[in-house]
Amino acid sequence: MDNAQASETFRAGFAAITGLPNTGKSTLLNAFCGTRLSIISPKPQTTRNNILGILNTPGCQAVFVDTPGLLNPRTLFEKSMSNAIKMAAAEEGDLVMLLVEPRLPPPEKMEFFERFRNVRVPLYLVINKLDLAAKGSSEAAKTAGVFSSLLTIKKTFFISALAGTGVRELKKELLAALPLHPPYYPQDQLTDRWERFYAAEIIREQIFNLYSEEIPYASAVEIEVFRETPGLPDYIMAGVHVAKKSQKPIIIGKGGRQIRILREHAQAAIGKFLGRPVKLELTVKVTGDWQNNAAFLREIYDKKQ
Repeated sequence: MDNAQASETFRAGFAAITGLPNTGKSTLLNAFCGTRLSIISPKPQTTRNNILGILNTPGCQAVFVDTPGLLNPRTLFEKSMSNAIKMAAAEEGDLVMLLVEPRLPPPEKMEFFERFRNVRVPLYLVINKLDLAAKGSSEAAKTAGVFSSLLTIKKTFFISALAGTGVRELKKELLAALPLHPPYYPQDQLTDRWERFYAAEIIREQIFNLYSEEIPYASAVEIEVFRETPGLPDYIMAGVHVAKKSQKPIIIGKGGRQIRILREHAQAAIGKFLGRPVKLELTVKVTGDWQNNAAFLREIYDKKQ
């Protein structure tokens, strides 16, 4: 199909998934694409990069963009996350989904939604987590009413991304709303990220699962070696960076027990994701105040690993 022909019959575009932390954005991306492309944790602010999930159907290509959660940026790192949301939602997208829970956010967080007042593309309100809403509760409808009074909403959907309720109807609506355009990516491509990026993300996911308090937020993962050798397991060496010296022994644990558990869990998860055996080695490094280190952030997050 040449570009001239495709532009007349083919639909393709970018659909940003935005919202406060822990509203289910990554779960929805995975549900749209039918595979795990974005890591999931019950802790907020798990996603740090805009992650593309590419859904190819006959005559259509939807590029879903999972964005970091809306937040009040304090560090250089958080400012870069906030800029990623702005780029995806206000400047680069063809449509935007605003994910909210079936109850109103605290008043102090409502100011985050001001940025959506002047979005130039269709804005869809998606009330997620209906599986957690009390039966017969009117909170979801109340929430929809409040957001509809604040923003120009194209259409509202009530879904459970985790259970799959309403996802098919939402996806059908979004695909039909994409503009006529040739595909942006090869039609067998699922994401714009390399395997080494997902290796780092899976290690981060396990850090979120295995550690508490500040550790998940104070750590960053760098893939230093990713080597594929025919007939042997893939060899991956990763560095776990922490912001303070006091955090390093917490990652390692007494007698190295915690980092051994982290390595085992992450190695199994990476192998499952890649569909082939993996040998993973981890080191822990102190990179002081890395959240405000511009050179480090460029090295870790501005490239797709």
